[in-house]
Amino acid sequence: MTQDLLELMRERIAIGLEREKTQEALKGWERKALLTLKDGAQYHFLVADGTIQVNDGPIDSPDMRIEASEETIRKLFMEEMGATTAILKRKLKVKGSTSDLMKLKHIF
Repeated sequence: MTQDLLELMRERIAIGLEREKTQEALKGWERKALLTLKDGAQYHFLVADGTIQVNDGPIDSPDMRIEASEETIRKLFMEEMGATTAILKRKLKVKGSTSDLMKLKHIF
């Protein structure tokens, strides 16, 4: 993942956190997610206290594992594609609980 993509994710997360549906989805939800890109780069998300942080590198014991190409991640964050569509088209693989998967559609 390039640095500009990391900045894009951080910027779009900040915008998304202003939405009421996103705030509602995050209430009381604490998770660690590991994103692995097809090129092998890894980044992690920390969801807690109504916020989402994204950082470089792997994380121990993630609650969710996400796999996608950089292009798919860009489309998700730019709202050019929804998480449900990406999953159905097999462009996004997510391993986690069903309730966690349902929350993703309110975040992306």
